Amino acid sequence: MDLGEVLKTYLGGDHQGQLVVKFVGESHLCKISIENGEAVYLTLGNMGPEDTLDAIVGKAAEWNNFINGMPARKRLDQPVTQLLLNIAGAAPPAQGAAPVSITTEETPAATENIVIEGDADSTQVGTMISRFIDLVGPLGTILAERICSNLSYTDGATMDAATYSRFISALAAEIPDDDRQGFIDAAKK
Repeated sequence: MDLGEVLKTYLGGDHQGQLVVKFVGESHLCKISIENGEAVYLTLGNMGPEDTLDAIVGKAAEWNNFINGMPARKRLDQPVTQLLLNIAGAAPPAQGAAPVSITTEETPAATENIVIEGDADSTQVGTMISRFIDLVGPLGTILAERICSNLSYTDGATMDAATYSRFISALAAEIPDDDRQGFIDAAKK
């Protein structure tokens, strides 16, 4: 799927919401906040906007979805619409090329070191999936299913502490910064 065509569909005009793109070979979703047709913020998993822009150069989109009306939780100092359109389908930067530089209001928190003590029964796993979907929207269902599949989790089974910690880390990486710590704290109860 051509990323340029996907972007041209939603960038410009009056579009308001969040464009979610799954890139081939990438385990995390790219989320692009759009206000009045302008890309005002983007992330890829727990990468900030600058790293996300660098990471998507030359990548092919596997699938995309647009969540109409979802407000941007963060904004860059200036929209990156033209930068995104330029990157779409572009070759990787030449070695030694200067990285893209943008400033953000804050950087996403790292979630790799989440450690949760004790096993989680199926009820607790289900509760955290529901909480996750409430925070990220309808695509949370698909993402949670993929994470469960990657962890070889069978619905209704108990997760051991190590698997549950990886599960919560993977979910937390997709949650907006403002809600992430509350989600992690709820998982530890």
